[in-house]
Formats: sequence, structure tokens, C-alpha cells
Amino acid sequence: MGRENVVQVEARGIYASNAQSMKEQAFPTLLSGRFANMTVSEMYKYAWKNMTREKALEVPSYRDFLCQQLGSEGCEFYSARDVLKREYGEESTLFRYEKNRDFSYFSHEYVRPAGGLSDIANAVERSANRFGVKMYARERVKALNRKDNMFTVHTDNFTVSTKKLIIAVPSFPFKDITGDVAEEIKSNRQFEAIISKPAFKAAAIYSYPWHQTKAGSNLSRHDLAKWAKRPFPEEEIFIVGEAYSVLSEWNEGALLSAYNALKEGWEIEQPEHY
Repeated sequence: MGRENVVQVEARGIYASNAQSMKEQAFPTLLSGRFANMTVSEMYKYAWKNMTREKALEVPSYRDFLCQQLGSEGCEFYSARDVLKREYGEESTLFRYEKNRDFSYFSHEYVRPAGGLSDIANAVERSANRFGVKMYARERVKALNRKDNMFTVHTDNFTVSTKKLIIAVPSFPFKDITGDVAEEIKSNRQFEAIISKPAFKAAAIYSYPWHQTKAGSNLSRHDLAKWAKRPFPEEEIFIVGEAYSVLSEWNEGALLSAYNALKEGWEIEQPEHY
């Protein structure tokens, strides 16, 4: 039996099993010049070489930035690597820059915990116990207040006072928590920006280009992450969770948010060493 060719990419009516083959067939002009011997990944690294936040602001559109760095053919070739082509929406160069920077905190050696995701929670519990942390399961937080330069946490059965407070409660259940600290957080426009609006669509025909409609908030994920590190200046309150991170990925976003809090409140630069 002959070997079946696996098609992974398509562009300009040409189907190929890998990016190099696609480059040779659909983008032959790239076979000469600076990108002749570069892979897709190498072209991407070239585009971002010596990049700064200020440079990212000079070209707001991410696609325009790629075309500027790679040329029109290089830009089309890089975009062709995606199986799903997106012809609407416009990604921000600054957002991509900040996301790339924050992903540099993590390695790309992805592993699956042998015992499932619960292994992560168990490892956190063991580490907390090692440092003498007291944990209480199934204790609902009812209120967060300030009192005499301290913060008080009220649960169903306990009241705890602390000098520093990390809040790791998702936005929807957080809305049920009372107290002056909780109310001040909930009234902040940064907190309001992460609350999604309920919607349902089975099928729809739109009379206008909905994808050009601006979001309900002008705040970026970078703004949220910066705010959550210390929402109230000079106070030892920190909010963590993937909603407050530049990274939207659940695990990476939550971890980066926690790293920001540890650096801000305890000057811990590398928590993985503890």
C-alpha cells in the first residue's frame, strides 16, 4: 500500500503536509532573500527581534506589524500556517507583545500530572503545609472588612484578621461577598470589566458588521493585571486569578497572576524555588 499524504496546511489553492513544502509551492519568492533558509518559527523570532513596548505602540495592528517586518509575502506565509483562517477582528500588536513577554515565564515542556489535575492541588497543599499554612475546606467567605490597619475575613464559622490579603475568588461568587473591602472592589471599573454579559444565539443573520463593534470596556488585560497586583495603593490587598492576567489560559494565567502578587507583596521573584 502506498503511504497516504497528510495535509496540514492550505494556501492559494495548494495543499501541503508541512510549512516548508507550502513555502516552496505557494510562496516561491521567499526561497531567495533573507527568509530563504528560515523556518516559520525563525521568521516569527526575526519579526520580534529587539522589540519594545514603545515600538509595539507605533503599529497598533498586529497584522500590519507582521507585514512591515516580514514583507507582504512573508506575512501571508506566516498567516497560512493556521488551519483556521480568521478574516475578521484585528489583534493588537501591544497585546501580542505583552502576551509573548508573559509567556516567557514558562517553559514549553508541557507535561500531564500522573494523577490528573488534582495532583496540582495536592502539591500546593503539601507546600502550604510545609510552611505552616492553616487551610479550611468548605468554609464560605461571607465578608471582607478593614479594621485597625488590619483586614478581617468572615466565614460561616470563623473570623480571621491579617495584615495582608490575597483574594482568589472568581468574579461571580465574589459578587455575593459583603464588607467594605469587597464592595470597594466590586464598584471599581476594572472589576466590572471582567463580568461577562449573558447571551444566547442559536443562529443569527446580522444586519450590520457586528465584529467591528467595540468592546464594552476600554480596559485591556494588561490594565486589569496591573490593577489586581495592588488594587488599593498602599494597602496590602492582592487579587489573583486568570481573569486578572494578560494570559487567558487558565493555568498559566492564574500562575502569572499569583507570581505578580508574590512579587508585589513579598518581593518573591522565583516562587518555584520555595
